[in-house]
Amino acid sequence: MKKDKDKKKKREKKAQPIAVPVEKTPPPAETETSLKPLEYALSVVGGKWKIRILWTLRGGESLRYGEIKQQIFSITDMMLSQSLRELAASGMIVRRQFQQIPPKVEYCITQNGLDLIPTLESLYEWALKQMKGE
Repeated sequence: MKKDKDKKKKREKKAQPIAVPVEKTPPPAETETSLKPLEYALSVVGGKWKIRILWTLRGGESLRYGEIKQQIFSITDMMLSQSLRELAASGMIVRRQFQQIPPKVEYCITQNGLDLIPTLESLYEWALKQMKGE
């Protein structure tokens, strides 16, 4: 009986957490205004597909819906339509609809979209270095 009590006490002793003091570094001071430009940029081109669409249109030539879809693997029709609509609403691309049968729609990058391409190229170069392990 005494052995059972001793074993129980040892188990309880082992189960008690040990308090280790941890120095907490305060996060850098971020004001609301310092985050606004980044939040805006992410609202315009954030998400999985918008940057890929802009990258596809970076050459400046107009592309039809099907041509964009061929160059972006695994995007669904719903996501492509939604992303194209959002990019057009934010002024990054232009949607041109021709009045003919069958209907013809083309998408072209705007100057706002082209202004973002050097940043995307820098991101591309950074990713290449990371993938090579440099």
